[in-house]
Amino acid sequence: MPQKFSLKIAGQSHLQRGLHQAAIFKDKVELAFYKDQELIKTASLSAGQTALANTLQSTQEKISLFCQRLGIEEQQLEYDRSELNKAEKLAYKVLSLGRKLLDAFIPVQWIIVYKNKGDQKWKKIIPDSKVFQADPFIIFKDNKYYIFYEELKFEDWHGYLMVAELDLENACLINEKVILKKDYHLSYPSVFKENNTYYMIPESGEGNTVDLYECTLFPYQWKKNKTLLNNIQAVDSTPLKTPQGWYLFTTEVVKGTSCNDELSIYKSDDLLTQPFKKLYAEPVICDVNNARMGGHFIQQNDDIFRIAQNCGKRYGHQANINKVLQIEGGYKEETIETLKADFPAFSFHTYNQDHDIIVGDMEIPRFDLYSLKRFTWVQLKRVFRLK
Repeated sequence: MPQKFSLKIAGQSHLQRGLHQAAIFKDKVELAFYKDQELIKTASLSAGQTALANTLQSTQEKISLFCQRLGIEEQQLEYDRSELNKAEKLAYKVLSLGRKLLDAFIPVQWIIVYKNKGDQKWKKIIPDSKVFQADPFIIFKDNKYYIFYEELKFEDWHGYLMVAELDLENACLINEKVILKKDYHLSYPSVFKENNTYYMIPESGEGNTVDLYECTLFPYQWKKNKTLLNNIQAVDSTPLKTPQGWYLFTTEVVKGTSCNDELSIYKSDDLLTQPFKKLYAEPVICDVNNARMGGHFIQQNDDIFRIAQNCGKRYGHQANINKVLQIEGGYKEETIETLKADFPAFSFHTYNQDHDIIVGDMEIPRFDLYSLKRFTWVQLKRVFRLK
């Protein structure tokens, strides 16, 4: 008897209706693959809440990717591919319009926040409205706190890496300096210490490598040490050292995925002398609510906690703290806490700590003249397809 493969989209067997309902009622589009009515695989992507055609294309590409991984032909997969009725299409368009109006009239900016361990309230460091600052990593050295972070000018949307001292008395950053700038976008400066030397693995997906930098004069001077992974578009790569070796958790971007919805693991016996190789042939997490890395691992006694971004509703919506239960022999984890932005901020997506201070970032509304002009120009370019 031939095997029967089927698919449900957000609980529906109808593709477009599933996408439609996910955009209205849920924070992600969940795909559930069945073999003879038994669930064999799940995956998810952002519900989008924008044009149905865009979400439909992304979903179809992900379905194709998972058919390849499952070793089946797409035509073998049973689900309803018919069009929505007119009323449903109209509802989706209204929702899409509402989202676009929200984007058009609420200018936003990523900022760095911090607090003492044990405190509930975050302190905000709000920069000039012409830049955003995000992805903060913190190092405590010589009785000072150093914040490594991404800065981006809205005029060119090109990220570069900065470091500054955290002035706790005045709640601000001082002695800011650019430490790494390339002709491609940089972010997520994952700085860590190994054998009394500081290293950094920045996000450099547009450069198609994952590179390791070494600090030659802390905290301002850095040089490239080696390339850890080549010919790869990967984001937010984060190292983890254990007695079993070095692991590198990262999100790889291939057709059918975004920067937010899959997590892969690489392993090396030695960070500096041995290559990293894939621990598993396929991603260990395929869930837009829990895949992308959001900071350093937290290691307490024998426990390991992974920071993950939740990008279902929108990019960087929230962050999760996940307890790692098992890395090899089948990766396993469980979410123990969700980190949310303080009102009126919209998003929170990075979490790091050292000594007595925790740092993060939030996306806040900005209604100054520059921000309003900037967002108006962005919307005009979208409407008239200007460069």
